[in-house]
Amino acid sequence: VISSVKKVSPAVVSVSFTKDVQVINPFYFGPGQEGSVQQEQGGGTGFIITSDGLVATNKHVANISGANYSVITQDGKKYDAKVLALDPINDFAILKIEAKNLPTVDFGNSDDLEIGQRVIAIGNALGAFQNSVTTGVLSGKGRTIEAATSSGSGAETLQGLLQTDAAINEGNSGGPLVNLKGQVIGVNTATASKGQAEGLGFAIPINSLRSAIES
Repeated sequence: VISSVKKVSPAVVSVSFTKDVQVINPFYFGPGQEGSVQQEQGGGTGFIITSDGLVATNKHVANISGANYSVITQDGKKYDAKVLALDPINDFAILKIEAKNLPTVDFGNSDDLEIGQRVIAIGNALGAFQNSVTTGVLSGKGRTIEAATSSGSGAETLQGLLQTDAAINEGNSGGPLVNLKGQVIGVNTATASKGQAEGLGFAIPINSLRSAIES
């Protein structure tokens, strides 16, 4: 586990966004002060797939209209990020940062995974704890779930997912699920609502994203 984490972690990044939101004051009816602007913030995780700055993450992390995105690397450097592509089928997106000679991940073969094998999740847990590491086993393959944000919006059906009992929390979305060789075999995308279940996390198998990544 230690050697795998050392191999992958330099290419795991935190993704943050900020968005200005107009807040209306319902108790004021005069002109000119209808509301105030507040800044909405949030975050997720990504991983670097090319040395010139392509970053993979979840679509639900990167499709917030009007948001400004930043990517923070493991060494603390912060880059402005542009949303380059959103996968219309999978919960998958590509960000672009302007940088060179970045560390990248290696991909494994998610078709060869076996139930019970050890897996590792790495991500920006709760949007506050960068590159947190959790471990577990592969609990199931080919799972179908109805997923939505914590507020209940953006519900969609996700199919063919990997199930793991490695802890996946808010903010882990878009981070890598890794095997003991330090290869990315999935993209962490969802977890059961807290209070409903423990040890129910889900990831998109990397093989189902290969064509999107290559294109």
